[in-house]
Amino acid sequence: MTKKIKAVIFDFDGTIANTLPYTFEKIVQLSKKYRIKKEKDELIEKVSQLSPEKLMKEFKISWFKVPFILWEIKQSQKALFKEIDKIKIFPGIKKLLKELKKKGIKIYIYSSNLKKNIVRFLEKEKINQYFENVYVGRNLLGKDKDLINILKKEGLKTDEVYYVADEIRDALACQKAKIKMIGVSWGLAGERGLTKIKVYYLIKKPDEILKLV
Repeated sequence: MTKKIKAVIFDFDGTIANTLPYTFEKIVQLSKKYRIKKEKDELIEKVSQLSPEKLMKEFKISWFKVPFILWEIKQSQKALFKEIDKIKIFPGIKKLLKELKKKGIKIYIYSSNLKKNIVRFLEKEKINQYFENVYVGRNLLGKDKDLINILKKEGLKTDEVYYVADEIRDALACQKAKIKMIGVSWGLAGERGLTKIKVYYLIKKPDEILKLV
């Protein structure tokens, strides 16, 4: 017998908030700095469709450079704080959160972004009241461990939770943590990338989640 879903954990970037234009702009800037010779369209295609390890091979990035690149990403996240007012929420998310709350489902955010960015966005969109807690990860490449720790802290089991996210690395983390991931087609990896990596369920509209809870 399948256990009742008690909680839904949402990723932030590309799932709730459309930070994709900002992300793509920073990716292009970073590629120029590290002399990655790819046209913009090909660059975005690779970033959206490949795992971090495959990206390193594709762009010939040594492990020595990884800490510097991660530092650059954190600087971009800090700069995002001033751009939050320009970031849009994806259509249908507000209604979904309201319906999940009505059903008694606990709602969380777990993201690699900075907590102050997320909190400011939630307040701007007037949806902060729907979330039990906002968790942020210290390690961009270790989301599986963070997810397991969140479940322990909240007293939840892996079969009582869905993680809703949009990236290849999210799917890989969920596979390691044995958590069912609902992939969203409107995010970074898109329908093609998430179909390839095999998520538990792939949705094209937010309200499809209601059928699963």
